[in-house]
Amino acid sequence: MEAKVISLTDEVIERRDYRNAMEIHINGKMVFSVYDGEPEDANLRRDFNDCWKIPSLLEMAHRAGIAGEKLSIVHEKVDEF
Repeated sequence: MEAKVISLTDEVIERRDYRNAMEIHINGKMVFSVYDGEPEDANLRRDFNDCWKIPSLLEMAHRAGIAGEKLSIVHEKVDEF
């Protein structure tokens, strides 16, 4: 199982008024996405809604480990999503 954690470069974060974003892709498929938006939207019902997926993602990784799959975590910085 390959998990790719994608976030913005430092230069882009600075240009965006220090607002960052993160995506997680499992085996090439985007499964998690959160970002710093407006303060009134910085909650679990809006900008951080995908945090509710964390338990199922942990279960997925656990099942893959039981099946003998190796876990590879790759970190990547990008200029845009």
